[in-house]
Amino acid sequence: MDTTTLTLRDHTYRSLLALILSGELPPGSPLDERALTDRLGVSRTPFREAIAVLAREGLVDVRPYRGFSVHLPSPKEIDDLYQLRRVLEGFAMRLAVENISNADIARLEQVLDAGIAALEANDLDAYGVHDTEFHATFARLSKNEPLIETLERLALRIQMGRATANRNVHFAKAAASERDAILGALRARDADRAAALMDAHIAHVQRAVSEQMAPSAGNDGHRPARPGKGGTR
Repeated sequence: MDTTTLTLRDHTYRSLLALILSGELPPGSPLDERALTDRLGVSRTPFREAIAVLAREGLVDVRPYRGFSVHLPSPKEIDDLYQLRRVLEGFAMRLAVENISNADIARLEQVLDAGIAALEANDLDAYGVHDTEFHATFARLSKNEPLIETLERLALRIQMGRATANRNVHFAKAAASERDAILGALRARDADRAAALMDAHIAHVQRAVSEQMAPSAGNDGHRPARPGKGGTR
């Protein structure tokens, strides 16, 4: 594979990933190859190579003779992913408390403040970015490379549902308050409390995601996709 093809594939992958994670291509929605290649200005080859990568990451379903669609997780899959996330982020939190510096705490305060400002401005896209950064910071502070890599892969799988839940302003405000409490435990270097608060926070997110992505299953067992980018209800 030449460099040009690789670059086009990576460009196409990043573009499709952004559309999926933002909710513009919501879970369960078909991926129209012709429309998307026209929109992204690429041919079928880099498009299908990007789709193959997204399929390996569990974000896209490839069905022979039926085309491609954004993966729609089952309730069981959502529960499984969040159970794993609770264990891993709790562990990451305990390691982070051992490594965190005052400068790290100051940076987390900035991230939280920026998230709250975005929420007050009703900029839920920016809020979601700061939410993701808050959680990613703990993974990095764990200084455990296998754990960091695992959490990064897991983050892709759960980001679709989390982005949907974050569009519920009531939920987003409650989640922001929970993250502030977590930061308070970090300031006190209280690993047990920080881990317990993170576990409760992720359990809250899990419930919100399950509610947002649930019901109205069709006869084939697949829930219909919600139209558009805003999934708040």
